[in-house]
Amino acid sequence: MLSLTEIALLYNSIPTPCVILRPDKPGYTIAAVNRAFLSAIDTLPSALVGRPFFDAFPINEDDDGSRTLTIHRAFEQVLHDKTPCLIRNHRYDVPAAKSNGYGRYWNIETYPLLDEEGTIHYIVQSSTDVTALFETEKKLEENAVKIALELNQRKQIEHELQRSNERYYYVNKATDDAIYDWDIDVDHIHWGEAFFRLFGYTAEDRFTIEKWAAMVHPEEISALKSSLKKTLANPLTTNWTAGYRFKRADGIYAYVEENGYIIRDEQGRATRMIGVLRDVSVRKIAEAELGSLKDTYSDLFQLSPLPMWVYDLNSLRFLDVNESAMAHYGYTKKEFIGMSILDIRPREDSELLVNTIRNEVRPRLVHTSEVRHLKKSGEVIQVHIRGNSIRFGEKKARIVVATDVTELKKSEQALIESERRFKTLIQEGSDLIAIIEMDGYCKYVGPNIERLLGIALEEFIGYNAFNYIHKADRGFVIQQFKLLNNKKQLAVAPFRYVDKQGRIHWVETVITDMRDDEAISGIVCNSRIVTDRVENELKIKEHLDRFNAVSKATSDSIWDLDMVSNRVLWNHGIKAVFGYKEVEHDYQWWHDRVHPEDIKRVEQTVAHNVSYKIPRWTSEYRFRCADDTYKYVLDRGFLIFNERTGQPVKMIGAMQDITEKVAYTKAIEAHNVRLREIAWTQAHLVRAPLAGILGLIPLLNDPENDENTRQTALSYLLKSAMDLDEIIKEVINKSHEALNERVQ
Repeated sequence: MLSLTEIALLYNSIPTPCVILRPDKPGYTIAAVNRAFLSAIDTLPSALVGRPFFDAFPINEDDDGSRTLTIHRAFEQVLHDKTPCLIRNHRYDVPAAKSNGYGRYWNIETYPLLDEEGTIHYIVQSSTDVTALFETEKKLEENAVKIALELNQRKQIEHELQRSNERYYYVNKATDDAIYDWDIDVDHIHWGEAFFRLFGYTAEDRFTIEKWAAMVHPEEISALKSSLKKTLANPLTTNWTAGYRFKRADGIYAYVEENGYIIRDEQGRATRMIGVLRDVSVRKIAEAELGSLKDTYSDLFQLSPLPMWVYDLNSLRFLDVNESAMAHYGYTKKEFIGMSILDIRPREDSELLVNTIRNEVRPRLVHTSEVRHLKKSGEVIQVHIRGNSIRFGEKKARIVVATDVTELKKSEQALIESERRFKTLIQEGSDLIAIIEMDGYCKYVGPNIERLLGIALEEFIGYNAFNYIHKADRGFVIQQFKLLNNKKQLAVAPFRYVDKQGRIHWVETVITDMRDDEAISGIVCNSRIVTDRVENELKIKEHLDRFNAVSKATSDSIWDLDMVSNRVLWNHGIKAVFGYKEVEHDYQWWHDRVHPEDIKRVEQTVAHNVSYKIPRWTSEYRFRCADDTYKYVLDRGFLIFNERTGQPVKMIGAMQDITEKVAYTKAIEAHNVRLREIAWTQAHLVRAPLAGILGLIPLLNDPENDENTRQTALSYLLKSAMDLDEIIKEVINKSHEALNERVQ
């Protein structure tokens, strides 16, 4: 058995605070303390060595004795069983410690020092300050429910904001307030630069109040003038505020708020008004969207991924539950409605629940706690709940969100028991943490590598990680590692890992140079498997490339209309077919180029399909070219409707030039008219002279007619033959004309 001096020397080299006690129950005299302990509590050895443990470390004022009793029991267990005892998250404020005025939490491990015969010579108490970790976990738990509740809504808003930022960058940029100075005596409003940037007008030498009035929406100007006049006339009033619609230079009305400060002379007469005009269109839209969110409360409640319910604050009976609660706890909705919240608690916890509601739950205040719940199957789970007060009809109620932290608690337990060297690097979830040297050889990798990459732990540690990288990506990754000579951290774009089965995994990695840290001494790689995301991006790129290729291969003018903003996107066909060098991307540009005789018919066609929710429509009309000539087009459109509101949000289509087809059709129609004229001539005009000839022939053949009669008949026969000849010539000419037209 080592001497106390040797033991003390050994423990002085350990960074964990330790106290070495004599097993002289009940005093447990302090035999030695190491440097780490003295540093942690900011004291000297003389203040501790030789004193009984509980004399040197008296009970805290807020300790009812239970925490001190826990230490006693640990000492007794070590003496009796001769085995270590671990106390987690033990609250104790050391009197001489630098506690900064807040409670401290410790992980305390007590174990015996035995000789070869198994006799206890000393008891060692090892203490790790886990205050920061304890407080962090507590805050994370408090924020977990809030984050989960807001996640879906935030993603939707971020998605809409992203689309808005992409398509209306300059509109969102122009959000400065328009400051003005109205000289009432000379009737001139001087606008700041933001006014012209916001509303699109150009600066003028004189801007009168009537010019301003002309820009106000006709439905609101009368009330605004009356309010302004009344405010200016009242000498006791110094401010005028109003909200109205204001016309921009492009003719579109913006929602604005105006706040003006009135300057008066000594007689109280208004002489100037200085104020600000603020475009609040975006806020109005947001308010409308927020209003619509009220209608979707049921969906947010029912479709939440976390169990949620509403209970009556008086009877504690369930009033409503969502799908996740039914799925997680195993009860049907009908069963839930017939139960109270006491029924999902173990019987022994019922009194605690009632006392908590009576003493801690307050109206309009969020209450959180961690409790045990009971599933229908009898399984007891650990749950973090967060609740607040609401009105459910006429009843006072509470809405509760529950997060099952059973597995989380198990993970925390496993995390504490894992190797201490890398406990700060191991994270929950799908991230993979590794430590490798600059040349690629692995020193450490998380145990989840086999699950994520299909590579066994023993096949990775000690081997070169670069060998698993796809050959096409290996040089790029190695080059990124070399950049760490000048940078502390780098985010490496996704690259490919190949497992033993030849499967490819896309990985994105953040590499951090920790070679100067003695505990790590390598490059820390925090990697995430992004195979699904990258493959989806590649598929999307393939589809976009295919669309662009088709767009370039066709002469049709392909268009995409956003029916909310009236913004139109065109492919190259609009320039190639119609000769335009520049194209404006708004609906009015297209509208102005449709032939005036056709535009109403086309718009009626689209309006009819919108009304009856018919997605496909087709229309032929004339479209003006850059040289002011018109071409006939066949336009095919496809409407896309919002599934929730039923309103059209997008329309895409293609305009095909059918001018030659229309001209050809008209030529055929003209040719048919010629043929009908020829047919009519043959059927009617030829018959008259032919009938005359047929009638004269019998007269010539009759022997009883004299010579005079014969001569007369011959003259008539000659005339009929000449008339028939003229008609035949006319038929031949028309036939030649029709033939020539067809050839042309």
